[in-house]
Amino acid sequence: MTFSAVVAIAYAAWTISSGVRLAVDTPTYSRWADALIGVGFNFSEYLRAQQFVAPPIFYLLWITTIAALKAVMGASWMTGVVVLNWLAVSLGAAVIIAAIRRLTGSAASMLLAMLLLLVAGDLLIFVPYVVSDVIFWAISTGVLACGVALAAADGDDRSARTRTIIAGTALIVAAVMFRPVAVPLIAFWIIAIATFTFRPLVDRFATPVLVLGVVIASVAILVHANVLNHPPASLPAMLTMVGAEYRAGMFVHQSSPPMLVEPAVDFLGFVRITLEKLLFFITPWLPHYSAAHTAINVLFFLPGYGLAIAAISNLRRLAPPQQRAVVVLALFVLFVAVFHAMTLIDSDHRYRLPVLPALVMLASIGLESVRRPRTLASIARVK
Repeated sequence: MTFSAVVAIAYAAWTISSGVRLAVDTPTYSRWADALIGVGFNFSEYLRAQQFVAPPIFYLLWITTIAALKAVMGASWMTGVVVLNWLAVSLGAAVIIAAIRRLTGSAASMLLAMLLLLVAGDLLIFVPYVVSDVIFWAISTGVLACGVALAAADGDDRSARTRTIIAGTALIVAAVMFRPVAVPLIAFWIIAIATFTFRPLVDRFATPVLVLGVVIASVAILVHANVLNHPPASLPAMLTMVGAEYRAGMFVHQSSPPMLVEPAVDFLGFVRITLEKLLFFITPWLPHYSAAHTAINVLFFLPGYGLAIAAISNLRRLAPPQQRAVVVLALFVLFVAVFHAMTLIDSDHRYRLPVLPALVMLASIGLESVRRPRTLASIARVK
């Protein structure tokens, strides 16, 4: 822990001292924040005056954060965002480690989690940027930790369960007000509550539940392809844009230079592009990555994916609370990947940040399923 903390602090100090980096959409968010300050943080007046691609509630918390930093720090507000990014990374890492400690009670699994977080290049690469993704990652991590704690609970401590539900629901609301891509988190939270409510059934049919999740995701891809192939007159603007990108062969949203594949001209073409986007979403490396970027991604994703698969394949070697944790985490990873494959993916992979804490937790449980399956699992301190 001391070593990882020293590395993190040193990297944070270097990042902050070397300055901040602007993202493509930073000027837009800055302009919206100025408008919010201009109306004296009058949210009702502000929302009436602004135009958004998605409903404005999905951006309001992030815009308020920028406006508050501008009001307090003036021209240095972007440095404030980077500081918040590092606080978010630190808090999210602590939440992940605490969740793994409760699930496994294993020093080895916590050490693995710390090492994976130190090489989580997909996350760390965005810390110097003025983006909402890092703070959203921390909020998502909190939702995942609450969901896992709820799904893995034994049901005896009602007060602890109530606190978990309140905290998780509050974080869901914050996530929805931060980024439109919080939709899979809502699905995850519903699944976590259902898993706890029907835990005897999940304990008995854990593997079929995962298979059902794959079937639902597959059906969603087919329905999505049919809708894009034969769009109704009232198709939402987002799906209209996605359909136009499919027909142009654009499978990565607004990439520069454009990343193109064979355009979709029929039902199977729309299915094909969604599957290509799904593979792009989960791949650890891309042709335009540097050697260092590729190496650090392999260090994260090779054990991350490998041990996550071990956790799923060794599901019956785990105690029921850990089985339920694996079920909700695996379904979350699946649904996030499919959600973005059917909507938008980005060339820098920032949309998959919420998947990273789920992979770290799954990998830590997978390590224990390989090292000391039933023995350790039976004494896991799940609270």
